Amino acid sequence: MPASAKPTPAQKLFTQKLLDSDQVSPAVKDTLGKGGFVSKDVLFGDLTGEGKDDAVVTVDSGGAAGIVALYVFSAGSAKDLKVVYRNQRLYRAMARLNPGPSLVYSLPQWKDGDQLCCPSSYRETELKWSTRSKRFSIVRRRTIPATLIVGG
Repeated sequence: MPASAKPTPAQKLFTQKLLDSDQVSPAVKDTLGKGGFVSKDVLFGDLTGEGKDDAVVTVDSGGAAGIVALYVFSAGSAKDLKVVYRNQRLYRAMARLNPGPSLVYSLPQWKDGDQLCCPSSYRETELKWSTRSKRFSIVRRRTIPATLIVGG
């Protein structure tokens, strides 16, 4: 985020939640302290089926690596937000919510000759919450051509 850009209230809140959480890797905390930031576009939807919106928060490196981490915060039955899903090993990721609802994140897949900006395809992973196991599980993985990704 450029130095002149003022963080939104959501960015401030989730940055502090990430820095305070023991579920966030030292590498992500280091990124947040050295130019990385919580992405402005926090996604909201009831992913856990508890009748309250959960928040999908991504961490942008502030550089060429783009989005490097993704977290789902849930209030659950309590008032305090807690991390119910984390993926802290991403590179140039994108995230969206699908009807259902489910969480989908995409990672670029480069072939020989592709430029950094323009991968040939993306590997999509779709996650759904299991009320039985109280965690997210992968329900589908697929590779799709970059032309089918918005902004791809």
